[in-house]
Amino acid sequence: MPGPESHEGIEQKPEEVEQQVKKASKKPEQAEQATEPLDEIQQRAAMAYVAYREAERQVEEAYKEQEQQVEKTYRQAKEKARKVSEESVAQALKTCEEAMLRARKASEESIAQALKSRDEAEMQALEARNASIEKIWTIFTKSRK
Repeated sequence: MPGPESHEGIEQKPEEVEQQVKKASKKPEQAEQATEPLDEIQQRAAMAYVAYREAERQVEEAYKEQEQQVEKTYRQAKEKARKVSEESVAQALKTCEEAMLRARKASEESIAQALKSRDEAEMQALEARNASIEKIWTIFTKSRK
């Protein structure tokens, strides 16, 4: 009986194993008594091959499952990045709007101050004009007397 270190059957293709099984079953009658242990070995080999194919299928399923997990992780990371980006854009727009409101308020205050200064300057100019005209009329009327 071969031990676990014998790997000849594992390296063979399924077709080769089937051919060997068929060849062994076609041996002459005299060898049939000696082949009972061979039949048992062939049966174990066939079962080992089935187990190998099952393990291969399980490995394939594990790879597919891992691929799905990686895809899920990717989608989650992508969604998280999208949300962070949207929040950043929203915050930037809010900051921009606040800055525009502050700038507009500062501009309106500056305009109001400029208009107030202009009104005060005009008032002072009017008062100076009126005072000058009054002075001129005072001088003119004194000189006529």
